[in-house]
Amino acid sequence: MKPSNRKPIFRLVLLLMLLCVCSLSESDGQAADLDIYVANTQNQCAGKAQCFYNDAADTVDAIALNKAIRFAKDNNLEGANIYILSPYEIRTHQVVIDFPINLIGENGGWLSTSSSSCGQPMLVINSRVTLKDIYLTDGTCNNPSRDLIHINSASDVLIEHSTLENGATAILHQNNLGKLTIRTSEIKNNSSALISENTEVTSSLVLEANNIIGNGFPIQVRCANNSKVDHNFWGEGVLPSQAAPNCSADNSKVLSAKILSEQVGVAARLLGLSSSYPQNDFHGFSAKSDENSNLFVVNHADQAPFSDNSARALNVCGNYFDIFLPDGENPSSITLRFKYNQNQACEQMVQSLSLCGSGRPARFPLMWFDPKTSVTNGWDNVGDTPQTEAGNIFSGQEVRCDLQNKSIEAVIDNDGRPDLLNDLHYTPFVVGFDISTVMAFRLSEDDPGTVILNWGTTTEANTRGYQISRSTSEDGEYKKIGQFIPIKGSATSGGLYKMTDQSVKPSTTYFYKLEVIDVDDSVQQIIGPIKIITQANDAPSRTPTATATSTGTLYPTSTRVPTRTPTPFLTATSSYSTPRPTRVTRTSSPTPEISETPTPTEVVFTKPTHLHSTKTTRPTVESGALLDKHASTKDKSDLFWLPVSAIIVSVMLGLYFLLGKKKG
Repeated sequence: MKPSNRKPIFRLVLLLMLLCVCSLSESDGQAADLDIYVANTQNQCAGKAQCFYNDAADTVDAIALNKAIRFAKDNNLEGANIYILSPYEIRTHQVVIDFPINLIGENGGWLSTSSSSCGQPMLVINSRVTLKDIYLTDGTCNNPSRDLIHINSASDVLIEHSTLENGATAILHQNNLGKLTIRTSEIKNNSSALISENTEVTSSLVLEANNIIGNGFPIQVRCANNSKVDHNFWGEGVLPSQAAPNCSADNSKVLSAKILSEQVGVAARLLGLSSSYPQNDFHGFSAKSDENSNLFVVNHADQAPFSDNSARALNVCGNYFDIFLPDGENPSSITLRFKYNQNQACEQMVQSLSLCGSGRPARFPLMWFDPKTSVTNGWDNVGDTPQTEAGNIFSGQEVRCDLQNKSIEAVIDNDGRPDLLNDLHYTPFVVGFDISTVMAFRLSEDDPGTVILNWGTTTEANTRGYQISRSTSEDGEYKKIGQFIPIKGSATSGGLYKMTDQSVKPSTTYFYKLEVIDVDDSVQQIIGPIKIITQANDAPSRTPTATATSTGTLYPTSTRVPTRTPTPFLTATSSYSTPRPTRVTRTSSPTPEISETPTPTEVVFTKPTHLHSTKTTRPTVESGALLDKHASTKDKSDLFWLPVSAIIVSVMLGLYFLLGKKKG
């Protein structure tokens, strides 16, 4: 290439390098972050960038939350997360949220008011807003109380996992085009929980998985149109048709037990399901589905739903849950998993010969209740046929005991009951059982001609006593021997029992069954048969007798364990073969080892992932507005790139003009 042709190309390269350096210098200017903080005082902002605090004056501009919203708006930070550092207070003036943000509480999310002037609402929402983990109360406003939230938005508004308490009207839903959703929250002790004045045909109101209690009587919620208020707890014995009479409420979908209250909101979540279980469960519950669906779970703790309609008392080894699908979710199958390891006693009882140790899914202690179509007889086993005349035409569902992970799984589809179509819109579940749990049933012959039978129980729920029967062949006729043995324990304690059978012949094979007799004199369950071959007897003959004794009450200990070792993962392959699986079980050895597994802790809320925003201009520092902005948002690399960039640009410009001069 000729020298004259090289110079234009070299100049072009220099210009491109110059543009790159300028772009690099410009990109090093850091934009505002999507995380913004709000606090009462300057001290609360220590160590946090983009943190606003209240000024002393009682004006609109002095409210830190107003400053934070204005900052997000001025810098085009749509979807910014504004964190309320508890405790935080506004004063007389309302806070208007007119830009799309997420308002999130930290340290309990406490947001109140410190003014005695209570004529304005605390929050006015005019945009697409999510309010989460906030405890909102009107503080010192008693006469009159203060409205907490007014909503008049053209976009969707979500209030999630929050507590709204002690206001006048907790939520006033005015005319707007967006959808208002309130879920997993607690609205209590307000003059009114919610008043909807919205008449827009394109808008809707949805309340689900909330505690709505003590907000006026009898009406707590007033709706205009397009409303859905199912799956809420309205108070003891209160139906949604009474508490929200014009809101299209379905009484069969009421939560009949209070949701466990948390520091903020309630112990209920909308779970996103994937093909594997999450790393952490929710109060001992988790679920999965191959179809990536959503599922509501509500934790009632030890408060039994529909307790007045339950035919039998349960011995419970977990929380009572309500499980239901949101509208529009139609998976073909969901697998539910419930932990039973809340204590060692529960582990022993669930893994006993009567329950998971039986190897029979119909006896596995995962129970469900049908409040709508009444196919269950109170609480029925998920793996068994529903126990009413209306329900016994259905099969149960596939249930598995996972002894290694101390959990019980149930596969819910539309081939049995409970199913997805009829039941998983209003179905309570619990790990529990309503029968006596037999931990051990053993035979021995210490002296020739005398068979000793021993068994132990850990609970004797709905049980009247025990009866022994015997046969000389496994499938032969069994005859009762000895006397009926009444229980010595209760629903929360068991007993040790011993029976001596001296009516046996030497060198003979016998099979024994232990019958557990229900309080209604029916056979609750049968343990056995167990086989023994008597010894040859050279001693003088004795008068054959059979005696039975009980040896006192017993609460489960680690020394009393089942003689049958269930497989580590029991599959319910026979759950569909017959409508009522046989109750006969068999025992074998060795004894299972029981170990404790700590219950995983509740998932802690994680801040939403940052969203990319457009390049923004940083605001001027104002008193009480933004702390340490330069120090916290200016990277030390800026001090390096500025002089280096200046030197590079100077050198390149010099070369550029030098080449041009030589050419001239």
